[in-house]
Amino acid sequence: MPRMITPKFLTAEMAKTAIEATLNCLYEGKLKDALQPHRKQLYVVVLVPGMMDDRPDYPAWPNYDLRPVALYEYTLGDPEEFPYPFNDIAKCKALQLWHDRNDDRTEIIPHLLFPGDTPFWGGVKRRGIVVSCSGVKPWLDKMISGMVADMLVAMAHAAWEKSADKADDELCFLT
Repeated sequence: MPRMITPKFLTAEMAKTAIEATLNCLYEGKLKDALQPHRKQLYVVVLVPGMMDDRPDYPAWPNYDLRPVALYEYTLGDPEEFPYPFNDIAKCKALQLWHDRNDDRTEIIPHLLFPGDTPFWGGVKRRGIVVSCSGVKPWLDKMISGMVADMLVAMAHAAWEKSADKADDELCFLT
């Protein structure tokens, strides 16, 4: 039976660490006074590519579509007390970014909005990873998303560098 696989060197624990480190910078570090986040309520979504793995004989060659997989979702605050549906907004932002219907800038793309889409911005799509945030100002949502995405790329590189796969000079396929 095929199973959904995701990138080997990106984990939910890494995503949690990256989100918590970023939020610590924003709410407890030196950025707090400079950026003045106005509420401690937000929702963060991390999407990574996934695919159904039935490759031993490559029966579906070359039809192995990549799908968005929610690697990790993070809530700061009580969703019951959110003044807006930050979780749904963040998820919608993430899907719009995944499908390239938001260009990772500071505005939405009206000609690509579908019914039910959010008109808000505040996320990034970087190197195959989508991170979106909703709950603070859009430029802070975007900053949080960008910091998390960049940390995940760096953490994945660090994991690869110290992996047994990297150390094996004879390896043709990852374990």
